[in-house]
Amino acid sequence: MLQPYLIGLLMSKGIPMLWQGEEFAENYFLPDFGMGRVSLLRPMRWDFFYDESGRPIVSLVRRLLRIRRQRDHIRQGTYFFFNDWDRYQKCGVLLFARYAGAHYTLVAVNFSDTDRTVPFWFPMAGDYAEELHGGALDLRNVLSLRQVDLNIPSHYGRIWRLT
Repeated sequence: MLQPYLIGLLMSKGIPMLWQGEEFAENYFLPDFGMGRVSLLRPMRWDFFYDESGRPIVSLVRRLLRIRRQRDHIRQGTYFFFNDWDRYQKCGVLLFARYAGAHYTLVAVNFSDTDRTVPFWFPMAGDYAEELHGGALDLRNVLSLRQVDLNIPSHYGRIWRLT
């Protein structure tokens, strides 16, 4: 369930801030008030790095950081959030774009318990490579401003980049 949050955070505008081992699926309790908030020892539990739930999180964070590092428009480009309650947010889906000049990336995250298919109209024609898993998820010969149905798995996301 953490995956869409990591995708959203690491592809969003601004400097991503991973807190207290989030990139390793760390889940320490933090007291609401008192000295425990600052003086409680919370050493890194490296076993999360190697367990069944930790390995996929670490792998996803590495892929997202690699994408962010390789794409200037994700770090410095323009950000646009598609605010359409009926199409996206009502279904638990958020879509936003990162772009600069001819570089365009669409980020779609699904916070719901079910896979979602949502309509989208890409502003630029071309081929779009899916950055997280690619292959059959790539979108070929997309026409500008023509509806494309995007499939986004539950508690996950997709990142499509114009190639």
